[in-house]
Amino acid sequence: MNKLIFTPNKINMDKRLIINNIGAKINRLVLVFVVFSCIISIGGCHNGNSGLSTDIIQNGKTPKITFSEDSHDFGDINEGDVVTYTFDFANTGDGDLLITDAHAQCSCTVPEWPKDIIKPGGKGTIRVKFDSNGKSGIVKKEVTIEANTNPKNTKIHIQSNIHEQKYKQ
Repeated sequence: MNKLIFTPNKINMDKRLIINNIGAKINRLVLVFVVFSCIISIGGCHNGNSGLSTDIIQNGKTPKITFSEDSHDFGDINEGDVVTYTFDFANTGDGDLLITDAHAQCSCTVPEWPKDIIKPGGKGTIRVKFDSNGKSGIVKKEVTIEANTNPKNTKIHIQSNIHEQKYKQ
């Protein structure tokens, strides 16, 4: 009969093989995790504007957003009216302009802005929609435009005098 005999050296050698195999698997998992993390972080930095100029960094060229007017008064409106106004602007700087965000403090004021790059001398519009539902009296709202300008934020304003509905349906 063949008997399996385990000597202390044989057992220690088997343990070393098992530990080495586990170590190799852990190293592969760590490598996969590191590669995956790098891919995710690089992909997260890309904002979809592959044509974005880096003139502001490389050549000192700076875009500048200039509005034909930076405020609008809707005048007298009735509670519940939804009104819109379009602000015209131009890129009066010497670098490519990219508006990355436009927002107001509340959901009653909603801006829409161009997502494409505006070259120097180019023009664009920002459309602001205001919902007066639940509001009354003189109301003033501010819209913040974030862009690759210096300073980063530019503000435009709307206001109106809202007449409260006496009889709500």
